[in-house]
Parts: sequence; C-alpha cells; structure tokens
Amino acid sequence: MDTRPSLVGAVAATRALGTIALLVGLVASLAALMGGTAGLGGPVLAVLAVLLFGVPFAWVAIARRAWYRTRLEAATPAPQGSPVIARENTFEVVSRTLVVPVVIGLGLGVLVASTTGVPAGLALAGAGSGLLWHAQWLAREERKRNTWLLFPHAPLRPAPDDPSLPLYQQVPFYTASARAADAGT
Repeated sequence: MDTRPSLVGAVAATRALGTIALLVGLVASLAALMGGTAGLGGPVLAVLAVLLFGVPFAWVAIARRAWYRTRLEAATPAPQGSPVIARENTFEVVSRTLVVPVVIGLGLGVLVASTTGVPAGLALAGAGSGLLWHAQWLAREERKRNTWLLFPHAPLRPAPDDPSLPLYQQVPFYTASARAADAGT
C-alpha cells in the first residue's frame, strides 16, 4: 500500500484557501456592514473594521512571508512516484474538506455580526486577502525559477497514527518541472 500523500500546487492551493476565506469572511460580515451595527458609531465601527481586517492581513501577508521563504529555499524535487493533483483539480480537492468549517464560519460570523454589530468575519477576510497576496508572490517565484511548487495535500484532521503526519506538520515545498504542471501529471 502506497502511503505517500498526494502533492498539490502551492499557488493554486493558496489561491483556493484565500478565495474561500475572503468570501466567507465578507459574507459573514454583511449583517454589520449593511447597517446592523447594534449601536456602534461610525468611527468606532470603522476602526474596528480596519483592525479586524488589517491585523490578520498583515500577519499572513507580511509576518508569514519568512515561513514561505524558508520552505521555498529548502524546496527539493518531488519524490519519485508521488501522486500529483493537476492544477485544474486543485480547487475541488482543497475545498472539498472545508464544507463544514465554511458553514460554521458563516454561521458564527453572521451571529456575531447581527447580535453585536461587530463585523467579525473581516478577520477571516483579512487572512484570506493575505493568502491571495502570497499566492501572487509564489506565482512570481515559480516563474522566476521556471518550476512548479508543490506541497503535501493534508486532510483537514489527519489521524494521529497517519504515517504522513510528520510530513503534514513540516509542510515542505517540492518542485516539479513547469512542463509537468501543464501536462497535469
């Protein structure tokens, strides 16, 4: 039995996660952003919105850059025989396991926004925007290096006895030829 995890494109997976987080965060904030401010004044709401969006964006887009750069510099060729998910299938594969977290995120965001007037979903939207920012940076790095960046596709909640658990926790980057990405190997 082959226990190697599937590899997924780093740019496409980061874009998928960023897009989902951004959309869920904005939708969850709609109740507060459309006037349900529960008595919060305009300036207070504006400062709250900037902080809720800006802090997660800055953390993901700026502070996490070193994390991405470290993995990029340590990237090795993809292990021989590892299954690679084609670029066009990445969004489906990445988002499939996120249905329950998305529904919970929407529900909690709408609940918080409608009861307190705080657009709490903006924190998720900020993180999603930061991920989209990183996806652009990773895409530029791929073009500069003429390679395809991959990482292991981890389940949402890996089992404690999963033989790939240490690999999931390490999140290494692998490289494959840009031609392999176009061929969808």
